[in-house]
Amino acid sequence: MEAVALAVAGLPAPARKRACRQARLILRTLEEWAEATGDQRARATVLHCRAVLAATAAPACADPCFGRALALVERVGSEFAQARTKLAFGMALRRLRRPGDARAHLRGAMLLFEACGAEVWTERARDEMRAAGQAEPGGRPRPAASLTPQQLRVARHVAEGRTNREVAALLAVSHRTVDHHLRNVFAALGIRSRVELVHVLTAHQP
Repeated sequence: MEAVALAVAGLPAPARKRACRQARLILRTLEEWAEATGDQRARATVLHCRAVLAATAAPACADPCFGRALALVERVGSEFAQARTKLAFGMALRRLRRPGDARAHLRGAMLLFEACGAEVWTERARDEMRAAGQAEPGGRPRPAASLTPQQLRVARHVAEGRTNREVAALLAVSHRTVDHHLRNVFAALGIRSRVELVHVLTAHQP
């Protein structure tokens, strides 16, 4: 869908309008199938595609569309699916000349692609980050103050040496929920390991 959106964006206005209309018809078929089967991952794919299309056809609607897509894919999708949606959002924001907003999503995508071992996609996210004005994806970790209260609780337990399952038992949540929060913690802080997490939280202590 990203490739389709880029192709549509390069068309003259009348042709672009026709292409977007055809894309919506195709997408409607996929949406009907997702609704009929109750497949939440398919529904997440639909929202992802609608967001990408909105970024091309109606940029003002892109943020809420991507927001809905991310909310669902983070709940039911794989790490790879999450990374693709973050990458698409970052690319859309960069084209809208919002490089600061774009870099946050692009970095999250890069870290998730790395976790999946998707080297080609990791490089693509890294290239987009460079295009958004960040020469290298490294740099100093961001402060822990950027975390939500629940993310901070998970991060502190993990930094104390507990496994994800132990943290899940302590917080009375599922192991999958802890995994999800920890991935978002790494992305938010710009880190890649538990050792780095310890250093960031140590610096965050009053």
